[in-house]
Amino acid sequence: MNRLILPFLPLFLAAVVLPNSASAETWTDNSGAHQIEADFAGVNGKNIVLKKPDGSTIEVPINRLSAASHARAKELYQASMGGGAGTATPPAAGIPETPSIPAVPAASPNANLNFKAPLAPEVAPLPAFPENATLQATFDFCRDQLMAGHPEVFWHALPEDMRQMMDSQEFRSAFAESMNSQQQMTKQVEGLFKKLAEVLVTKKQYVMNTPMLAQAVPPGMMPMVQQGYDPVVGTVYELGMLLFDLPSISTQTMSEMMDSHGPKLGGHLTGIVAMLPPGMAQQAMAGITIEQSDENNGSMSMPGEAGAQVTEMVRYMGRWIPKDMADEWQAKKDSMLSEMKTALAAAQQGEQAAQANMMAGMMITMAGGILDPMLAAKSQAEFDQALQQVMQLAPMLGLGGGGPAGGFPGGPAPGAPAPGDAFPF
Repeated sequence: MNRLILPFLPLFLAAVVLPNSASAETWTDNSGAHQIEADFAGVNGKNIVLKKPDGSTIEVPINRLSAASHARAKELYQASMGGGAGTATPPAAGIPETPSIPAVPAASPNANLNFKAPLAPEVAPLPAFPENATLQATFDFCRDQLMAGHPEVFWHALPEDMRQMMDSQEFRSAFAESMNSQQQMTKQVEGLFKKLAEVLVTKKQYVMNTPMLAQAVPPGMMPMVQQGYDPVVGTVYELGMLLFDLPSISTQTMSEMMDSHGPKLGGHLTGIVAMLPPGMAQQAMAGITIEQSDENNGSMSMPGEAGAQVTEMVRYMGRWIPKDMADEWQAKKDSMLSEMKTALAAAQQGEQAAQANMMAGMMITMAGGILDPMLAAKSQAEFDQALQQVMQLAPMLGLGGGGPAGGFPGGPAPGAPAPGDAFPF
């Protein structure tokens, strides 16, 4: 498989299916511009779950529904809970009396219903990407927008034909087909990810006060750890939510997902940048040297321990990208989609893949089980004891044994849409 496909492999996992059903409905968003025919399949946090005629499901934030669809969702939810007209059934977490911006992710087993997802600080809108700019101007724009909280700027830095290919229905359908083959595994990973996020958010006080953290972090660094805790947890959480939103790729483009999740991820990243000593980020960027030899060629030099690393850059369709990337794209773009489908099909077949899935499932179940005592802890002593057990099992789970909190095991895998995203069709 060529190098251009590899960065997208983590996106090929996916999809959560939530059972339940009702009669077919026409659902409309609050702009009135979009409709979908689907069955009401339940409520997941602040989202409703809709089952489309092809059997696939999507989750739609309640606050994106029209008033009529919102009222219908609430009615169907109450009916599914045994309530009805005149029944004093309290509104579900996902069916508020009035639409509001959701901040609560889908609850995992044994979840604290008061768990609030890390809220990203707002960032200013991303300006239009400069067309046919110089290499220096392009670099400056990407640097400034990244610092301002827009990691999605790198998506917009890609040439138009690359973005169009990944936004095409054929490409997105190939993604969706692969996701559907990994539903069970993805659902397990999603639950584990959310459970760990819940521990880090709801047990923050215990995490910060555990003796294991004090032993691992020099006293002079503790203020930085305290300042960076929320932005780091928020960054990891939003990255997971981006990946979990990928099942909706069949109904929304990659561009729409990047523009939706980028500012939320970037809002947390600005908090991490704020932790750094004054001017440190700017100094790191200042070490990068830009040279443009002619209208369409240049280079980018980055300092390194073994000397400067020079990357040749070319202007392609009005965007500056590495020359070897441009060469490979032009040589492989016509066959890339078929190669991707072949690689995905091969990865999903064979005894080795089945064994890998079985082992991963066992590890996920074990990891989820050792997080339950941390969630259930009612005192610092109980939390420390549960954390000690986690650290003892960490080498077995492939997490390493050195860190006080262990990190997010294995990294998140996609599978569920993030609350608050745009209406996904």
